[in-house]
Amino acid sequence: MIRNLIYSFCLAAIALSCEEKSPTSTGECIAVSYVRGICGQAVLKIHDPRYFYLGEDADGDTNVFLAGLECFTDYNVLQKHTFYVELNPADFNSNCAVCLAAVSYSGSKQYAVRVHETCATPGF
Repeated sequence: MIRNLIYSFCLAAIALSCEEKSPTSTGECIAVSYVRGICGQAVLKIHDPRYFYLGEDADGDTNVFLAGLECFTDYNVLQKHTFYVELNPADFNSNCAVCLAAVSYSGSKQYAVRVHETCATPGF
């Protein structure tokens, strides 16, 4: 009986340790690059291995996710080799007109992002 209890406890601990980290908000800048996009959506590739868990392998690309871009995003920044995003900012502005076209993306990971040209997070 005790052995079964210990076994169950170990299985629960392993399951919890393997659980994916919450992608709601990192509070940090994540280095990314633009893969493709249209109409306020973009597929972004993560460059920092610490944040690879936020991405996935989809459509032949690795460490990517679908980003919903904030209204009034400077699209010139997206053309840079590397730029930074903040995931799911609390004051995200999504109250803007968007077209009905959608970027081709078969993955499941998607976040609202705020684009930054440089990173203000200490340590970067």
